Amino acid sequence: MRGPYVRHMPVRGCRQAGCRGPGGQIDKECAIGQRQEVRGDRVCPAFSKRTSSGNRTMDWVDLVWPMLAAASFVLGLVHAALWINRLDERIHLALAVAAMSVGSIALFELASFRAETPGQMASIIRGWHVPIALLVCSIVYVVHSMFGFGSPLLGKSAVVLRLLALLLNFATGVNLNFLSVDRIGHATWLGAQVAFPVGETNPWMILGQASNVLLVGYLVQTLYRVPRRSPAWNSALLLCGGWLLLSGTMVASALSMVKGQPRLPLGTSPSFVVMIVMLSALLVRDLLRARRTDELLQASELRNLKAQRDLEVAANAANLGLWQWDVAEGGFAQNETNHVLLGHAATSGVATRDLFDNAELGREEERAFREAIRQPAYEFEYRIQRPDGVRRWILLRGNVEHDVRGAPLVVRGVTLDVTRRKEEADLLRTLLEAAPSALLMFDESGSVRYANVAAASTFGYSQEEMAGMEVAALIAEEARTQDLLLWRQFVDSARNEMGGAHDLHGQRRGGEPFPIEVRLCRVVLEDRTRIMVAVTDLSARKKVEYEMAMERESVAHLARVTMLGELSGSLAHELNQPLAAILSNAQAAQRILNRDPSDLDQVQEILADIVETDRRAGQVISRLRSMLRREAREFAPLEINEVVQDCVRLMRNDLLNRRVSCRMNLMPGLPDCPGDPIQLQQVLMNLMRNACDALPDDPANRIIRIRTHRTETGVRAEVVDTGSGIPEDMLERIFTPFETTKATGMGMGLAVCRTIVRAHGGRIWAENVRPQGARVSFDLPVQG
Repeated sequence: MRGPYVRHMPVRGCRQAGCRGPGGQIDKECAIGQRQEVRGDRVCPAFSKRTSSGNRTMDWVDLVWPMLAAASFVLGLVHAALWINRLDERIHLALAVAAMSVGSIALFELASFRAETPGQMASIIRGWHVPIALLVCSIVYVVHSMFGFGSPLLGKSAVVLRLLALLLNFATGVNLNFLSVDRIGHATWLGAQVAFPVGETNPWMILGQASNVLLVGYLVQTLYRVPRRSPAWNSALLLCGGWLLLSGTMVASALSMVKGQPRLPLGTSPSFVVMIVMLSALLVRDLLRARRTDELLQASELRNLKAQRDLEVAANAANLGLWQWDVAEGGFAQNETNHVLLGHAATSGVATRDLFDNAELGREEERAFREAIRQPAYEFEYRIQRPDGVRRWILLRGNVEHDVRGAPLVVRGVTLDVTRRKEEADLLRTLLEAAPSALLMFDESGSVRYANVAAASTFGYSQEEMAGMEVAALIAEEARTQDLLLWRQFVDSARNEMGGAHDLHGQRRGGEPFPIEVRLCRVVLEDRTRIMVAVTDLSARKKVEYEMAMERESVAHLARVTMLGELSGSLAHELNQPLAAILSNAQAAQRILNRDPSDLDQVQEILADIVETDRRAGQVISRLRSMLRREAREFAPLEINEVVQDCVRLMRNDLLNRRVSCRMNLMPGLPDCPGDPIQLQQVLMNLMRNACDALPDDPANRIIRIRTHRTETGVRAEVVDTGSGIPEDMLERIFTPFETTKATGMGMGLAVCRTIVRAHGGRIWAENVRPQGARVSFDLPVQG
């Protein structure tokens, strides 16, 4: 035949007319169906007859490849439908692209098997790279979205190289694989004849292979990094393993193609089948998951309906109204209890009408409520009047959803009838206002939350002015620092009942300080801790105590004058001793001068003794004048042991006359005590005299003991006798004025002693000792 001709390798005979060389002779035997060489665009008529669509017998390739493509397209359409139904799940879009790319690859491969000319083969391979590029992009997106363990840089590099290879596929040679396709080879695979290209390799093909290598590395890295025991491992093994097989098969096929050798058809390779199975498995998994989700959703809705019904029953049982207001849509839903509480026979479906039609203030209440729901959580209280004339207090409480501008979208609320609580609160407020005691309520920060009329009157403010005042403003400025520390200690130790009294320094309006007594109690109101304080003004009490102290001073002075007669004997003895010593020393001096006027040393010693003795006599007289004179009390540091020794010295003559033995046990090194020595001497001498009066007649038992020692808070002095003791019922009463155990006693001595000891900040008490006798003790605080 003319022009380019076809040569067939001889396998079996072919004597077709026209299969001749340029000279018109048959060139060689034609082996139809095994192998042919094509030059130009003309083929052997016999081969054309066998391969034409109209005359060629259909083999199994023509059945399998369309079926694989159809299965892939169906899977792609299903995933696309899922994506359209849920646009936010873009992974279904990527899976749809992957499935349709696999179907397109199958169709391109089938077309390449049936290519008749090099031009057709070149065009088919060029178009083949478009679905391959889409498949690579979708693979990287799906794997990254589902697992995210692979390196993003590796995946992006594979995509970039594949897109660059796709660009070069149309810009260089006849396609990415060949610069030119010189001829078409044929091979038989499992009884089916397929075509393959033979030509000059395109050097830019390396980009496509590099993209495949990076893709394989990305898939292997992802599969390696997915935890083996996680639920995602099986999905990763299926997905990445299937695409690894497909990618490896594509690399091997491309390498065989550029070498001019028959390649393994993708459609019959395990990788292609695994890809179809993988996409089907992902679809089935998603469908099962969607079905499971629907079942869970239905179960959840059933549970919600049951919980809502139970909540409705519980709310009705607790007399709670439940409602929801969709502000944007204007819908209002409420339960039966809500419109009963609000006094409506039936619901109208309009929020403001159902909530505020029976409100006493009407529009004002509605405006105030609209202001309240601008907050995320609200609480609103108002009063309604039902159609039957009954007035009730209603409390609305709930939360609000707002839009980006802060306008309410959905308001949810609970309705409570708080009439009883309001009535009880009003009754309690009335009782508090009528209470004669000053009552205040503080929060934990020390701010006044409530003050009754008596409290406002005590501090000189109005009730409105006291609301919100700090506790520091109610404490005197000169004692504020110390009293605030005491206040905090009182608050920290406050109990749920009124505790003991504490003395502080209050301050009236205008800065006038005054003494107060406070009692604290911790209470919890509406889940908030409050401190209830009862305040007592001590101004009148302090005035009375001062007047009583002055009276006690007068009584003490009278007692000292009364004791003058009893002390006169002791004072005479004390004065007689120094006077006799002075007389004896003077007479001795006269005798020395008469005998030897030059012996002046002895005279000097005698004169010194006379001066010292005279000074002691003067001190005795001065002490007597101090006791008889009514002087202001001045406390100074003193040693209790010295006071005891002075008393014993003053009563020495009286003790001798009474034949009483006094034994002292004084602890050395006692700290100083602030006090008046004259008054403390009076206490000790009174206790010693009482002890002498209680002694028995037996000379062997007429003993009194005086002891001093240190205590935890100060020093203690004790006077112990060996008498018959004090009756038990008189141990406390003997310190009361006009109470005495003596037949001729006045009952004032021990009362004066208690007054003096208390004035010194101490205490005095009596107790019996065994086997016989009584002990009277008093404690005094130490200096500082």
